[in-house]
Amino acid sequence: MSPRPRAAWPLVAVFTAGYLAAYLLPTVVGRLDAHLGLTTTQAGLVGSALLLSSACAGLALAGRVERYGARRPARVGLLLVTLGYGCASLTATVPLVLAGVVVGGLGSGTATAVAVAGIAAQRDPHRTSSLGLLSVSATAGALYLTMPHLGGGHRLPFAS
Repeated sequence: MSPRPRAAWPLVAVFTAGYLAAYLLPTVVGRLDAHLGLTTTQAGLVGSALLLSSACAGLALAGRVERYGARRPARVGLLLVTLGYGCASLTATVPLVLAGVVVGGLGSGTATAVAVAGIAAQRDPHRTSSLGLLSVSATAGALYLTMPHLGGGHRLPFAS
């Protein structure tokens, strides 16, 4: 008898939390440009720092998730996401926003790597990855529809 299949919803939730920053990046960069006094190039550099830190964390952890286990790295990643993007949303000082973006990007990459490793171990990884992509797309779509009605500034995309 085969073991009981694991639930996919925790993996989908962690994937959504980790991958949402990449989906919201155009809004983040646009609001940094408009509300923090950064040039378009500087705001793009902040966005690139987010993606680079996320990619570095994901590449460093992807092959090691099975060795470390999934729970501890996922919790660390979600904690880094909360601390990094929370710090970036609470301050208007450019160096602190940049530090928050890098820390949040590390957390996003960690959470995404853990979720993807878990999704790959599922009995039907294609269905689970499709659920993850639909979940993050729906969440980002809902945020894109509601954020303009809630006001401007860089705080809202980071807080979400």
